[in-house]
Amino acid sequence: MKIFDKASWHIDSGMEETDVINKFKKIFDALDSLSLLSDEGYEILDFGIDDSISLNENMVNEKGRLFLEEYYDKIIGYDTNNIAEELHKKYYIFCNKQNNA
Repeated sequence: MKIFDKASWHIDSGMEETDVINKFKKIFDALDSLSLLSDEGYEILDFGIDDSISLNENMVNEKGRLFLEEYYDKIIGYDTNNIAEELHKKYYIFCNKQNNA
């Protein structure tokens, strides 16, 4: 199973737990709005994001997995206020590449 990110990785590196959780909430909300979550991802979103969250390939559908494999490392560095917007921008680029392939 491919793990894209874990809250604990950010918390262990010194980020404030609340900031990390808020960032993951924004990421999951953006993935939801783009219809990229799997049933397991929707379940986690409904259950609630906490410091134990792990974003892995089981949380997203096939298109979501392909998107995250290509773009996740490019968006994770954005701050919480901008990450959802950047994720949407990268998804637009991803879809255009898919349509032109």
